[in-house]
Amino acid sequence: MILKIRTVLNYKYFNMLHMKKVRLMAAGLLVLVLNLPATLTAQEESEERSLPDTTSVPGNNEAYEPGPLLRVPRSRSVASYSTVSGQDLFRTPVANISNTLYGLLPGLRVTQRSGEPGYDDAVLQFRGGGTYDNSGLIIYVDGFQVQRSYFAYLSPLEIESITILKDPVTLATFGMKGANGVLWVETKRGQAKKPTINVQVVNGWQQALDYVKPYGSYNYARKYNEAVSNDNYSLNGYQFDWTPTYTEAQLQAYRDGTGTNVDWYGEALRKNSPYTNANVNLKGGDSNTRYAVILDYMRQGGMYDVATNSTNSNAQIQRYNIRSNLDFRFFKIFEAKVDLGGRIEDRRYPNFNGPSLWSNMASYPANIYPVVDASGHWSGTTTYPNNPLASLRALGWASTHDRTLQANFNLKQRLDFITPGLYLSEAASFNTWNRTSASKTATYARFNNGVQTTTDKQTDIISNGARTTNQYDWKQYIFTAGYDRSFGVHQLSGAVNYFISDYVVDYGTNQAGLNTGDNIFYHFKNIGGRFNYTYDRRYIAEIGFGFSGSDNYAPGNRWGFYPALSLGWVLSNEAFLEENTTVTNLKLRVSGGLTGNDQSANGRYLYKQYYGGSGTYYTGASSLTSNAGIRQQALANPDIFAEQSLKLNAGVDATFFNKLSLSLEVFQDKRTDIVGQDNSLSATFGALLPYVNLGKVTTKGLEATLRFQERSGPVDWWAGAMISYAKNKIDYRAEVPTLNDFSRVTGSPIGTPIGLIADGFYDIDDFDADGTLKDGIPTPAFGAVQPGDIKYKDLDGNNRVDQNDVTRIGDPEYPNLIYAIDAGARFKGFDLSVLFQGAAGTDVNLLTAAAYQTVAFVQNSNITPIAGNAWAYYPDQGIDTRASANYPRLTTKANENNYRTSSFWMKKGNFLRIRQIEAGYNIPAATLRRMGLNQLRVYVSAINPFTWSYLGREYGLDPETWSGYPGLKSYNVGINLTF
Repeated sequence: MILKIRTVLNYKYFNMLHMKKVRLMAAGLLVLVLNLPATLTAQEESEERSLPDTTSVPGNNEAYEPGPLLRVPRSRSVASYSTVSGQDLFRTPVANISNTLYGLLPGLRVTQRSGEPGYDDAVLQFRGGGTYDNSGLIIYVDGFQVQRSYFAYLSPLEIESITILKDPVTLATFGMKGANGVLWVETKRGQAKKPTINVQVVNGWQQALDYVKPYGSYNYARKYNEAVSNDNYSLNGYQFDWTPTYTEAQLQAYRDGTGTNVDWYGEALRKNSPYTNANVNLKGGDSNTRYAVILDYMRQGGMYDVATNSTNSNAQIQRYNIRSNLDFRFFKIFEAKVDLGGRIEDRRYPNFNGPSLWSNMASYPANIYPVVDASGHWSGTTTYPNNPLASLRALGWASTHDRTLQANFNLKQRLDFITPGLYLSEAASFNTWNRTSASKTATYARFNNGVQTTTDKQTDIISNGARTTNQYDWKQYIFTAGYDRSFGVHQLSGAVNYFISDYVVDYGTNQAGLNTGDNIFYHFKNIGGRFNYTYDRRYIAEIGFGFSGSDNYAPGNRWGFYPALSLGWVLSNEAFLEENTTVTNLKLRVSGGLTGNDQSANGRYLYKQYYGGSGTYYTGASSLTSNAGIRQQALANPDIFAEQSLKLNAGVDATFFNKLSLSLEVFQDKRTDIVGQDNSLSATFGALLPYVNLGKVTTKGLEATLRFQERSGPVDWWAGAMISYAKNKIDYRAEVPTLNDFSRVTGSPIGTPIGLIADGFYDIDDFDADGTLKDGIPTPAFGAVQPGDIKYKDLDGNNRVDQNDVTRIGDPEYPNLIYAIDAGARFKGFDLSVLFQGAAGTDVNLLTAAAYQTVAFVQNSNITPIAGNAWAYYPDQGIDTRASANYPRLTTKANENNYRTSSFWMKKGNFLRIRQIEAGYNIPAATLRRMGLNQLRVYVSAINPFTWSYLGREYGLDPETWSGYPGLKSYNVGINLTF
């Protein structure tokens, strides 16, 4: 049965009315906060525990697990989760919250591919991904699902904790949203105590991590002569004759500095970019009301060497966050929460930036022209038209202005008068986002040696008015019934909720990839339940389920049921261990269950038939008229449904001497029904292949954490380690059939690179006098080859190397092993901490990761040190690198043989990085009292200061951000005061 909610209000009128109410409520709440009592009476302090807290409950100081539905004490929990506090995240001062999570949450893989301000999201993946379709995890903030962009620019100061939920029972309660893991975020709440104001300010200087600079003019010209001479090999009777383009006089001019030699990176980039974060946190309350009001400002500047003014702009993002979280208790049975989280984001960039600018800086040779022509105009040619510095300073700027609001309302009724422990809860969330764009544009004329080289004209800058470019509106509702009670040695907790989600976004695309220009609606419902039973603090059983429905599927095929079960045994509460002082805590747990994934990357509504453009057809008698044609897209599949995940998890938690804690888990994720095209169908099928539920993937792995803390006299110190290992295998994909079994993707991990196996370079002795390969040497199918080209293995033994010889040539680009080590100490007000984080089990394809830095000279490109030791043989010039070369012969022509995916270009991406070092000092309490302060701490920190990697050592590449806007390291100074 499909459940629907219908509204009799006009949608636009309701939305407008809702926004007005939210604004009025926000103003009223702020007035309320500013007029709350400043002190607590003794009676109020004694009643503090009467209001629910996010980590503990009335009358119990024990910490509670985070997550949906239940707040089970950790002693009774059999859930698998990893948690980090917002204060720990604040130690890494970066603009995007996703870049603070490295090494802090076992089970979460974090990888950054760009450091560009405002567009520096890290890739977040749960336990190795688990699927070759959409592996993105789901994010919830204060119990409601949010967009990734909403999460990305939360301030760490707003966050109480971030938890990754991993066990089958917890994830089953999310139904179709649980297969890829859930990131559960809780924001800070008030406390029943005197008001406190906390102020934090941090300023930093950011610098680029590794990136590869091209050669200067001299080395460029010297190597270009090699490339041109190699290209003339066949023209010179298959001999390596020296036929240079650049003369000795030109080389000498480049060498002594009289020739043109422009460092485009040096011209276009600054060495440092600024970072600032300042915030204020007001918290307090009494037994009936608690409040937390947070104001945060962040600004991150860019690395481009251009001023920010009315006509130009550096890359930058400014973020303004405000949050007001209020808790109320009234009439003794009602508890309410009103949470308002608002944010403004302003981004500005040069009109020409991003990948195009960075590729120009990498591929424009240093000797093509000076930055400014002798005529006083910007230099440029038809071959190299986009002078990198002119691109930054002469084309204007573009900006976006984002406004986001999440308003959550929750009312809970304790129904102990019916039966102790019974309660109901109703919650609603209204999340809106709007983006407007504006720009100023201009063009410039290109000159070279006083002559205009292109048709571009110099124009004045023009202002383009602001316009709305995108927006979304998200309404969610949760209705919960719960029960929590103890009966002697029996403890029972349970809850069932009904979740409704209505999401609408403007300017989306349909399954055919066509812009609809209309609103796109996403409707989702879920009935989730979770029940925990504990006997005598020793034996624990927990069940969970989700019953989900999505409008992504055909009527009658929209609902799925996802059950799960978990068992636990607390051995440390058994009589034989209860008094043991060595093993102070020991718990075993095992769980299994089903979850789903309805977020296919192949499109929505795959049960419907779509049509798209396809060529033209002509009509008419005396004259022909062309008409756009249409054709059927992928054949509709009325049976398409959500991907399914069977998860198994087993773990042990132990504490020794109350100092050393250990957690160890093993897991398996069995995916079935992954959505993909059925390539096993015959070519005579007669239509574009349909999308069906056919894929299968198995993921296995383990996670372990170890932490030790000790007090030795006046010194508190701690150390910890974390390791996460996850490896998957595609069991079935219905891939296009291959001639040879070793060419198949099936049976390999997701993302495994498939290509040829390199077998060194062809040498002079491999060829006859006419330039043909000698008998017995397999002939490549990728064009003519010559000495210095890459030789490949003939795996199928037919004396021909072609695409039928491709096979697995390395590991996927995302690592299967993540590890971290952290340590710290405190001594008489001083503190020091450090976090190391690394990754292994990954290979990087230089041709795709850093093509502009890797492929030399082809298509008028540049050359970097990556190609510095290319194969060459010109003994008359004193050049013979045949024995030591690690790069194929240089060429200015396209080379299909050398620049194709092969093991030659696969390089290890393993690395170890110091993610964070921080040293601080807390001013003594006696001094603080004289200053009227509760706390004052000053500190310095470094983010990503050192990295050890093969890619960095051998090729100058950062192991995570290979090309484009680089990843960043920073050095920061901060102050934290409370009064």
